[in-house]
Amino acid sequence: MTTKDFRAACVRCGASRPYAAVDPRCSCGGLLDPVYDLTTARVREDEEAPSARYFDLLPLHRPDSVLHIGDGNTPCVRARTLGSRLGLDHLYLKDETRNATRTTKDRMAACVLAVLQEQGVSEFVASSTGNSSTSFAWGLRFTDAMKVHLFTGRDFVDRHQYTHHPGVELHVVDDDFVGAAAAGRAFAADQGLLFEGGFFNSGRREGLKLAYLEAYDQMPRPPAVVFQAVSSGMGVYGAHKGAREYLAMGRLPALPRFVCVQQLTCAPMWRADQDGSDHIRPQHVLRRPQGLAKAILRGDPSNTYPFMRAITTGTGGGFAAVSDDEMARARRWLAEDEGIPVCFAAAAALAGVAQLAARGEIGRDEPVLVNLTGGERDGRADD
Repeated sequence: MTTKDFRAACVRCGASRPYAAVDPRCSCGGLLDPVYDLTTARVREDEEAPSARYFDLLPLHRPDSVLHIGDGNTPCVRARTLGSRLGLDHLYLKDETRNATRTTKDRMAACVLAVLQEQGVSEFVASSTGNSSTSFAWGLRFTDAMKVHLFTGRDFVDRHQYTHHPGVELHVVDDDFVGAAAAGRAFAADQGLLFEGGFFNSGRREGLKLAYLEAYDQMPRPPAVVFQAVSSGMGVYGAHKGAREYLAMGRLPALPRFVCVQQLTCAPMWRADQDGSDHIRPQHVLRRPQGLAKAILRGDPSNTYPFMRAITTGTGGGFAAVSDDEMARARRWLAEDEGIPVCFAAAAALAGVAQLAARGEIGRDEPVLVNLTGGERDGRADD
């Protein structure tokens, strides 16, 4: 069988090495990105599964490693009624509520599980506020006897589903999301298991990228501005990397501006940016943060904020922070105008659009892409 050759390159020092999912950081501490041969890469339009369609842009060596868990192929809707309300003639909504567990994280799970299987990893440790863990638990039924240990804070237990699978073990920690992740890392080290790494797992970023590659292909005009609510920012990172790859392949004419949206009650990235800081300072960190959008309650994004700021400043985008009232209003608009029920994290992204449009920072004729990252599962909010 033909295999695809690609490497990992450090975004900080430029060092190149063979790709390995179990080695997410460079020796210099920098982030490792998979780098593909974009002169030969193509989109396989005849493939139904997104991971097969975009195989040339995923960190998999063999086509038979592709894993489809019911993820992807979601609509990208031109929101005429809502766009008219906001004064935007070309507003597009990528409706990720249509994924199997109603969250874009299904794409992440499909990619990560495929990569780990290809590299012979059968047991690993992960942590999340609910969406990633639910997607991993769902995806496990499509794998060959894999096992995952999921770590979460007590406040997020009710956001986890499909944990009854025999390959899933849920570990509840009396701490917030950051503390639960630390406990997961310690457990992995003690047991000699792989901690999959969250943001620093390139499989996550590359899987989430697919929502955007689909959207770029679905839109009749390329987006001028892209909005997503962020916690660590791995989805926006993937979106930006995908846009750069599409630019090199001639499938996009220019990079869009990227806007990262947070909720005012938990907005450490926005506050750091407002202070003109290129890193998170102690005064920006929140312990045990609270907010309507539980999926993005990360009070300390110190490790990932520098990447987000580089993307927003490099593309002319920025950060936005929205209130509870703005999120609730955006959520209502999406349901009433477009018939799309979303969670508060997805609503936050649209609220960011409304905020910038009202300030005149988006042109009426500019194509705007909003990633509605998820809906609700049985009354539980997801991103």
